[in-house]
Amino acid sequence: MPKRTEKTSTTFNAWKVAFIILFSLLIGVLLYFSVSIMNQSQDQKTLTTQTTSKATKRTELSVEMNKEQLNGTINYYLKSIQKGQSIKYRFLVDKSAILMGTTKILGQNISFTLYSDPVVTDDGNILLKAKSVAVGSLPVPKKFIMDYVKNAYDLPNWITINSKEQTIMLNLKKLDIENGIQASATKIDLKTNVFKFDVSIPLN
Repeated sequence: MPKRTEKTSTTFNAWKVAFIILFSLLIGVLLYFSVSIMNQSQDQKTLTTQTTSKATKRTELSVEMNKEQLNGTINYYLKSIQKGQSIKYRFLVDKSAILMGTTKILGQNISFTLYSDPVVTDDGNILLKAKSVAVGSLPVPKKFIMDYVKNAYDLPNWITINSKEQTIMLNLKKLDIENGIQASATKIDLKTNVFKFDVSIPLN
């Protein structure tokens, strides 16, 4: 009888040790997976740091367009900012840079057209040098219509009309593009159909 008790006790201790080992392994595995799930990987840490950084970081892109692409881009933007305004603008780059506006004079819808030569300034803006202006099909003095538009309408802060110099400055630095995107002109060539811009995009 004592031998059987000793054997039974030895078997029980073996099972007890095995259970403790198995339970410890199970706890260890659970802890490992818990820690692994809660902790970010190195890639995740890097991505989180870069996307939550308070520092202003930007990436610069060079964009080249032709006339068709430029006209589409400009008029899409003009359409989006002119909702509810009494004067509507359209812009066309062809042999000249053509700005056409529609407004009301004495209760009638009147269209005016300004033909100009575009020049890129040293700071990346665009200066339109007026060549001629027409109201409907009637040629009119450039200064007259430029004074009228300047005084009668609330123009965006990125458009400056100088009727004395007969120029219109398009200040791209003040242009309110979505999500903080900024643009500056580097080349405008109507003859070769090449239009280049530098575009700055915020990374955060």
